[in-house]
Amino acid sequence: MAIRDQSYQRYDGPVRTGRSWPVIGWSEFRAYWRFWRTKLTIFAVWLLPLMYALLVLVEAALMEPGQLGADGPGHSHLNLFVSTQLFALALVYIARGCGIVSDDLRHGTLQLYFSKPIDRIDYMAGKFYTLVLLGVVSVFAPAVLLAGLRTAFFVQSDMLAEIVVLHLQTLVLLAIAIALLAAVVLGLSSLTRRTGWAVLGWIAILIVPLIVHAVGAVAADISPWDRLLSLHGLVGLAGDALMGGADAMPEWMPRIVPFAAIGALIGAGFAALNWRLSHLEKIT
Repeated sequence: MAIRDQSYQRYDGPVRTGRSWPVIGWSEFRAYWRFWRTKLTIFAVWLLPLMYALLVLVEAALMEPGQLGADGPGHSHLNLFVSTQLFALALVYIARGCGIVSDDLRHGTLQLYFSKPIDRIDYMAGKFYTLVLLGVVSVFAPAVLLAGLRTAFFVQSDMLAEIVVLHLQTLVLLAIAIALLAAVVLGLSSLTRRTGWAVLGWIAILIVPLIVHAVGAVAADISPWDRLLSLHGLVGLAGDALMGGADAMPEWMPRIVPFAAIGALIGAGFAALNWRLSHLEKIT
């Protein structure tokens, strides 16, 4: 978002001498939050965790106290929850997020950002922090509440420790997914001055691999390696490696592979933004 949309005013007070990225991230998040479109989109994606919460209540109501947790939740159900939250966060970034850098490029407000003491690292970290905050409010916070609710129903179960570990792994996986999507959106937004093109590119990144995967699944058997070609499949493989362990992974695929691919994509997002900034004049 351009600074002109944040009601920018001249400031004559004390100047902060430390890192400025938290200020950039928090101020831009508040600017996004002022839009009704942001609020409505976040409230809409909260409906899915509420549905899961109702299922948790139904699960607890149908179980006898002595049998609570007898079967234990498999990692596949929680992995599915993370996948649905991934698409929910993608929707939030379509509503507010894809223009996080392209708006600055289009309106020419980067010179204001890069006035001292703000440097390139502050700008990149601040923009990334904004997207992470959107992810925390949209999908991570409800996931924490849902994990606490489900764990509470297993307090008297013999599998309480397993439940707690499984939900903690789910939160770790969701945090990784937020970082992945935020970095990809950040890099994509830095490649164009038009937010509309960034939105179309983001939709293509999400949808096209799924269509190709669906067509290939009908035509022939799909190798697990093909899941690495989509963000959804990549997060799913990471969930299998993290929560399911070696038994859930293909024998010929090391468990480190999906995490290495996620790290490479996060690095690519920051590299794209750094490349864009390096081609602007008077940016340090």
